[in-house]
Amino acid sequence: PQAASTMSATSPPGGKIELVKLDIKTWALPKDPPRDTPALFLGRDKKNYGEAGTGWVEYVPEYECGGIYGKTAPDYQCPYTLLADEAHDKNLDLNKRDAGSDTPNKEDRKLHVMIASYRDPLCPITLFNLFTKAAYPELLHVNVLMQNDPEVDDHCLKVYCEMIQEHKGNAKAGDNSEPLKTHSLRNSFDLEAQCPHADQVNIHEIHAKYAKGPTFARGMLSADMDQQYHDGTLSPQDYCMSTDSHMDFTVHWDKDMVEMWHAAENEYAVLSSYVNDVERMTDVNRNKEVPHLCMITYTSNVRTHATKCARALPRPKLTNAVWGAGLSFSKCHADLKAQVDPHTPHIFDGEEFNRAARFFTHGYDIYTPNASYVYHDYHRSQSNPVMHTWGKSYSQEEKVNSEYRLGAMIDLGGGEKDKDKSIALKRSKYGLGDRRTLDQLIDFTGFGLRERKITIDGKNKCGNTRWVPFREHTKGVNYIPRFDAEENPLDPPDETGIWYEGQGKIGEVSGAGAVQNKVVEKKMVSAEQRIERAIETADVMRAEKKETFEGQVQISDAEEEESSEEEYEAHIMSFNDVPDHVAKKIAASVQSSRSNSILHPPSQGISSKVSNLRASGNTQLRISHHGFGHLPLPIKLGVIVLTIGLCMTFLLNMSSSSSRKILRKRRKLKRNV
Repeated sequence: PQAASTMSATSPPGGKIELVKLDIKTWALPKDPPRDTPALFLGRDKKNYGEAGTGWVEYVPEYECGGIYGKTAPDYQCPYTLLADEAHDKNLDLNKRDAGSDTPNKEDRKLHVMIASYRDPLCPITLFNLFTKAAYPELLHVNVLMQNDPEVDDHCLKVYCEMIQEHKGNAKAGDNSEPLKTHSLRNSFDLEAQCPHADQVNIHEIHAKYAKGPTFARGMLSADMDQQYHDGTLSPQDYCMSTDSHMDFTVHWDKDMVEMWHAAENEYAVLSSYVNDVERMTDVNRNKEVPHLCMITYTSNVRTHATKCARALPRPKLTNAVWGAGLSFSKCHADLKAQVDPHTPHIFDGEEFNRAARFFTHGYDIYTPNASYVYHDYHRSQSNPVMHTWGKSYSQEEKVNSEYRLGAMIDLGGGEKDKDKSIALKRSKYGLGDRRTLDQLIDFTGFGLRERKITIDGKNKCGNTRWVPFREHTKGVNYIPRFDAEENPLDPPDETGIWYEGQGKIGEVSGAGAVQNKVVEKKMVSAEQRIERAIETADVMRAEKKETFEGQVQISDAEEEESSEEEYEAHIMSFNDVPDHVAKKIAASVQSSRSNSILHPPSQGISSKVSNLRASGNTQLRISHHGFGHLPLPIKLGVIVLTIGLCMTFLLNMSSSSSRKILRKRRKLKRNV
């Protein structure tokens, strides 16, 4: 695809452009915009954003390509779209589902749905709604990560099949029960089948006791999707949607979601939001209001916060890169490039913005859907007492590593100070993309990640937003980068990317803005040096006593509340570049103390299915830095209190000694007198 021409389509002959500012209306509180006027609610926070950053502002779509001057802007440029007569790969028609396909229509591409379910009795109902209300159920392919206790919980697919039979039985009985209703446009829903479309559902089952939170589960779904891509059953040009396991859908939701995605006119569009509650499915939404994500807050990481409202949008609205996990819809090449990081167990806050950052730096743009076709059953899901018991497998060590990993990726609070480690992490498989820089993300979102500020300039970014141009990869939109078993990149930096050394300064890419990507240099250490360094570190650690802490994850379900869990400071050093034979030698050197050491392989204590994903077939050792600055907060406080106590005791003893000496001198003087 080619970028839109930088020349405005409405420019006068001769190429001269007369700049004309867009007339964007605003409504100060408590005024409301007129009904059917496209508008965005900025909020009421005058303290952080001033008077101009509150109330309502008119939504003007052409601002996204030209800014305040719209189509008259000299640098007018719109996002990339696929053109019918263009393709990156001569052997692949990008407007078709896959090579050799004779079905070029956008409705004929497969739609892959990823669902993470934790002991959820609503999972079968979600499958039932998904298929029976779809316009093209034959094109749906569903991956469910089912984390159940098989002795207690119902099997998601099994109960779905029972529901189908029950509804079919009601229809034959002719009683007052609701018969089975389907909405397939091609009559592809086989009512005679024992369990229609069951062969299109892949259940990846693990025991609930091994569950470690939403990112852990979605990371496994990403691994399943990646495998399907390599098996040839999933194409980058298919559609991909991730959602929760307690959802309902409008009739022909799949067709409508596809049409809405195409309305964004951006091959790199990702539709995402916190969707409405199922109780609003039957509401007459006269103002055509939809949820709009555009703000964050800081807890132990970055949390999506304070959902706003958008009204009467004529098309999906470009947001400031705030993404919600409850609904994400895009072409599958987006999910294949920005896969969910499986190395972040026990994470709730931080999951969403971290992935948003990875989408953005890979060249993707988050859009607020302009209509609601997917709904969330908040009441029944949140009132289920077992829904949040995944914290029973909580590990403080894993949580600390997850927090470090997510924070270092986006330079949160300054990021990783070691330049080489920072670059290696950000270039790894679950790191940042190479189309846009982290500085561009901070400027675009308005969030001061390095200083933990909610705004860098006092401007509210919930209003009209301008698209950030980038250069496409030379191999095209369907190219998926390759990585080795240690998750390091196999391909050299692309000449159009930010890591390419020939481009000069593009922007800051490392911790605390310390590194410019003028040249990407990685100090290479020989295998022998790595072995010596790792074993030496392990020997030191064997001599030290490991401190363990137990914690309980407490998660608030309210969107406006902030997490109150304690923050722990830690810096983890991973030998991701150590070959297998080196890792085995290191592991052998600490075998005698493994049970009491922090050098646990990532997969220890996890089922085989989970360990295969976590370890990726390689032993990975994580070694903490030493020194007071890297101790957990409770130990730091204890050391400080102990030191103060010792100092006070010493001073009191000195004072008492001095007093006794003075008294003795006075007595001696009296005797002499």
